[in-house]
Amino acid sequence: MLVLLSVVAGAHGLLYAPATRRVTHDSVTYIAAAQALDHGSYSTPLPAVDVTGLPIPDSAQGALERQTYRTPGYPLLLAATGFGGRRPYVLIVVQAILTGIGVVLIAFAARRLWGERVGLVAGALAALDPYPKHYVPRILSEVLAGFLVAVVVYAFVRAWQERSAVWWAATGAATAALTLTRPLFVLAVPLVVVAALATRSWRGAATCAAACAVLLGPWLAWEGDTAGKVTVSSFGEGWNLLIAAHGEGYRDSAVEVERSPAYMRDFSSVHRLAPSAKALRTDPEAHPHYLARADAEQRRLARSLYGKRLRAHPLRVLGEITYRGYFLWNMRTDWVQPRKVVWLLRLADWLTLLLAAAGAALAIRLGGAGRALALFLLLFTAVNALHHVEARYAMPVRGLEVSLVALAALSLRLPRERREQ
Repeated sequence: MLVLLSVVAGAHGLLYAPATRRVTHDSVTYIAAAQALDHGSYSTPLPAVDVTGLPIPDSAQGALERQTYRTPGYPLLLAATGFGGRRPYVLIVVQAILTGIGVVLIAFAARRLWGERVGLVAGALAALDPYPKHYVPRILSEVLAGFLVAVVVYAFVRAWQERSAVWWAATGAATAALTLTRPLFVLAVPLVVVAALATRSWRGAATCAAACAVLLGPWLAWEGDTAGKVTVSSFGEGWNLLIAAHGEGYRDSAVEVERSPAYMRDFSSVHRLAPSAKALRTDPEAHPHYLARADAEQRRLARSLYGKRLRAHPLRVLGEITYRGYFLWNMRTDWVQPRKVVWLLRLADWLTLLLAAAGAALAIRLGGAGRALALFLLLFTAVNALHHVEARYAMPVRGLEVSLVALAALSLRLPRERREQ
């Protein structure tokens, strides 16, 4: 049954290929990093305008900078599938296969946690869920991140239940690989080590930490040397935090906030930190250092503004954070959806969110590895809610969400022994 669901999931993603715009603004930066790897380096040419909105002087455009903005996880997949080139078909097929394998892993993890019926329903929901499949034809990191989340979840459940140092090492390695694909998941790195300690598996905690260090260490060393500080990714945290601090919420969308004079002033204030044209031309580390300084300055501005607004309008700010946490899970807002049935998609979002919340509460009550995963999803939501959010940010953990939906939907049918596990 799971083999069939795996095929359905992969084919489901391929169905979107003819009608999907494959390359976006983010895709261009991934492609540049992949092409650098194809040439045996990780240095990319400076564009006309960088990610901070800084116009690069004509004389410096095309000069190489050591890449620190994009972590190497997804560019490695692009390079491995031969996409530096013109035909991304191999990449699309590989992403479809990864989607199918992810469905199987999520189903196996749910079966281990809550029984065979929940596992099958979780696999069916993950296979038929249309939203993550939109990314199969796209040159974006969501599919790889979703697959790695499934690997982490399965390895974590095995490690927790078997107290196995080997599975804890696999959990650590998968979590590090996930972080190198989507830097936000660095928050999971200390959590998996703490989870190993919580099970009193000292060898497991040591091997988990060692596996994380082996994979993450080289990148952190590269970033520390190239950008002047260890930040996992040299830019992005401050930008997302700044949009949220300026009031992204129910009343003001991210687009409206980004158009406001106050936000534009804060966002572009970092341009004063930019290096000279000569430095950009001659020093491959000048731009990475600038990105790290710009990100730190935007974070400082965001924290200061958050503090002022919390003191003046605490309920409004808390309301914005709550709304962003809710908006994160509104999959109908992601990309282009059919307008004639938007009310049905909204109802589906509400039902999914309600069942996922009930499933999380049940998983916490049942305890074990399921409790830890439900608590992680709550933490993931809270951390994202403090920042600018888009529904696609939750796409990698969508499989875990539908597992909780399956648990809630079948909770009355769970055998007593599985309820008490």
